[in-house]
Amino acid sequence: MTQLPDPIAAYLRAYNAKDVPAMLACLADDVVFRNVSGGVVDAEARGKEEFGRMAAFGAEAFASRAQTVTQALTVWDTTLATIAYEAVVARDLPNGWTAGQALSFTGAALYRLRDGLIVELIDQS
Repeated sequence: MTQLPDPIAAYLRAYNAKDVPAMLACLADDVVFRNVSGGVVDAEARGKEEFGRMAAFGAEAFASRAQTVTQALTVWDTTLATIAYEAVVARDLPNGWTAGQALSFTGAALYRLRDGLIVELIDQS
């Protein structure tokens, strides 16, 4: 994996392990999360509690999942990363993905840190 600031590396390890409490430990209480797909924000969470609900749903929705950072650039408190994503869907989902379906795509992520925690996370695919 590309060298990343510690909170981001810890978050990605927890994400890949589907360990929601460990993911939340990397986030500021007022974290802002957005998922952008095709230029449209299709998921958003404000605050650790709301993010936790979304993260728990995501952890249950996939039999396995992995985000791998292929490139990253960190300037001050902001890291931009290119992400390779692979997953296997655990159950049929409202977006049309079906149980057992394998997913593989690339995307990007922006992480902004404050006081050693992730305060903003924007995923783009």
